[in-house]
Amino acid sequence: MNVLTIEEIKKLNYTDFLSLVDQWNVPPGSISTINEWAVFGHVNKESRVLEIACSTGFSGRELSKFTGCSVYGIDICESSIQKARAAAQHYAPECDLHYEQIDLYEFVTDRKFTHIIIGAAIQFFKDKERLVDILSTLLEDGGIILASPYYLKGKTLPNDLIQEAEKVIEITPTNFGYNVAMDYYKNFEIIYQSRKDIIIETKCQMEKYTYDTIRRSCELSNISYNQEIFSYLYQRLYEIKNVCNKIHSYHSYSVLVLRFTQQIYPNRFVEMF
Repeated sequence: MNVLTIEEIKKLNYTDFLSLVDQWNVPPGSISTINEWAVFGHVNKESRVLEIACSTGFSGRELSKFTGCSVYGIDICESSIQKARAAAQHYAPECDLHYEQIDLYEFVTDRKFTHIIIGAAIQFFKDKERLVDILSTLLEDGGIILASPYYLKGKTLPNDLIQEAEKVIEITPTNFGYNVAMDYYKNFEIIYQSRKDIIIETKCQMEKYTYDTIRRSCELSNISYNQEIFSYLYQRLYEIKNVCNKIHSYHSYSVLVLRFTQQIYPNRFVEMF
């Protein structure tokens, strides 16, 4: 096995670093959100689910474990896909899970899916309107989008926090309100919605999560990193957790179940409230 040096690890971008440590990239609300999607999205063993920007495959894997659905996950990052496949074999060998390294904008298929998981990943796509158009072509009539977008609950993020986030997690965090977040999905019918507040994690909670994740990564990869490398992995993942925790103090999120109906799309005939 090719073990990276600390110099090589330090050069990894955010996505490749998360793949290296096998972070389970959960949606806002974690497993609770996935449970709501399963129930209110009527996901079952006959469901054919596409997971967009699946990262290491957590959301689809857990949804399949709950419901028996089949999942096809795609992500642009090859190392993330490799970890998604390994996690599927290790944690859910009984599930029908498949993962491919694909750029969504170049994704071509004749398949139609009953459900698409996007979570909060819409923020990673530059051309969001094109993304939404693509989703409509991948769903069967009556198909469901499972989303969980962040939005500001009040004041905007300070510039120093935005700059810190862009440095640490290499994206500009959500800095707009509920109505803007929902506008991305304006062409779909809202079947279910639940707005959520975020409880900020404590230092002890973040430390335990970070330590356990790094330790598991080394154990599963059969890697005996020296203390210098282990400390760097821990410190960098903790830094990521900490900046996300700061951002969450400004955010709420919404668990969404949205429907695509060919006779209606892209119109809205039902009032939101």
